[in-house]
Amino acid sequence: MSAFLDETGTLITVDHSNPLPVALVAGFTSLNDGELKTASYANPLPVTVVTTDYTEAELPDADDVAVGTEVFNTTYQVNMRSNGTSWEWLGIGKSTWADKPAIAPLGQIICITDVGENGSLWRGDGTKWVRLHSIKFYDLSAAFVLTGTTLATTLATITIPAGLIGANGKVKFYPLWSNTNNANTKTLRVVLNGATTVYTAVSSNSVHNSGLLILRNFNSETAQRMSSSMVAGLGSTTGSIATTTVNTTTPVTVTVTGQLSNSADTMTLEGLFLEIS
Repeated sequence: MSAFLDETGTLITVDHSNPLPVALVAGFTSLNDGELKTASYANPLPVTVVTTDYTEAELPDADDVAVGTEVFNTTYQVNMRSNGTSWEWLGIGKSTWADKPAIAPLGQIICITDVGENGSLWRGDGTKWVRLHSIKFYDLSAAFVLTGTTLATTLATITIPAGLIGANGKVKFYPLWSNTNNANTKTLRVVLNGATTVYTAVSSNSVHNSGLLILRNFNSETAQRMSSSMVAGLGSTTGSIATTTVNTTTPVTVTVTGQLSNSADTMTLEGLFLEIS
């Protein structure tokens, strides 16, 4: 895209969708494809507009253009320059997680617009995209009140996109819940993909509870470790370290459930915060 001021001082922008208007002088003569052509308003010469904006699919091979050629990639909203063998990004690109480039060139940075609060920044390591910071992935927007049943009931459901956690990534869950203060038990659980329970907190004789679960991918996107028997997630316990084998290269559904032993009681999920680091 180019821009200039016309004779009235108006800023004019020109690209392939808005080409520069061409005024031809009647009688102008040009040699076109070996044939002498005379232009007039009734017989204008054809004009070829050079495109500098491309979608990712339209982008020419970097070795097919001159070194230093710059274009604008409309798919990832970034200026690019040919180094003779590949296209180098000249700024921070933008994409959704699902549509990000499959190859993550070393050093290039992209903003993933649909992951994290106001997006998140990722850097290419030559193979994959790596987070540059922790991500606030989910924050409960409204409390959920459970009463009138002793069945396990879904209080919140979150889907973590495929591959988002990474081989050494961690997901931190911070639940906050209140309940009827009596001797009856109230149970909060975190379940992955409807089958794997990774957190269980049983409370009684309390007004409210706050917990922490840190789910760690351990050098693999299909093997996890976490603490066991600790509602707060920190401290000491005689229990063994818990392990799971959830495949995080596919979407992971996180379900938070509540269960009452007495249907007359009340249990309220007051807050739930998920952070990925």
